[in-house]
Amino acid sequence: MSFQKLRKRVKQGFSFYKLSDENVLEVWNALWKSTPYGDVLFAAIEFYKPIVLKNVNQDIWSVVCNWSERVDNWCHSDGLSSVYSRLLENEFEEVYPQIVIWNNSGNEWLRRISLVSLIHYTGKNAVFLPHKKMFPLVKNCIEDQRYYVQTAVGWVLREMWNKYPDEVTEFIETYSGKMSTHSFSKAIEKFNNNERKRLREKRKNS
Repeated sequence: MSFQKLRKRVKQGFSFYKLSDENVLEVWNALWKSTPYGDVLFAAIEFYKPIVLKNVNQDIWSVVCNWSERVDNWCHSDGLSSVYSRLLENEFEEVYPQIVIWNNSGNEWLRRISLVSLIHYTGKNAVFLPHKKMFPLVKNCIEDQRYYVQTAVGWVLREMWNKYPDEVTEFIETYSGKMSTHSFSKAIEKFNNNERKRLREKRKNS
């Protein structure tokens, strides 16, 4: 089933939608833990994306934080991160420590989640955290050469630049020599031509 059709099916609803919010969460959690089908995981994510945009039930995080354990691909990783980012913004004190734990994990997907969850996927307010809370997590993954970690590093820096251009520029100047080609190229996408050229030269000579 295509993503478009699956999203439409989730919006149409299932019989258990008639249950209380708590029981609906229990059903999705049971499905997440037991299903062999990736589409079901995607459906659970799609169900909660609009919910966390509007109203964050404090019970949601205690359940969906464990969903990360089954992630083994970028689609589920980034979809779940879009849910986590909203929970992180609204329940920072509870969610951020877990993000840090994932950031220090040896698991590629948990590390990617720890980075992608720092940014809302779209919108002018995509960056919602102070840069001092973000840079340590990015720096911790700079030398992890796995592709999906490195592309996350680059994407986060690129989006951070919209809000913290001077700080991001300084960060890239400092760590460009340790960044992979993928992360570096992604990070400087929004720089003007002269700045990109200057940073490439600095990276080359570092």
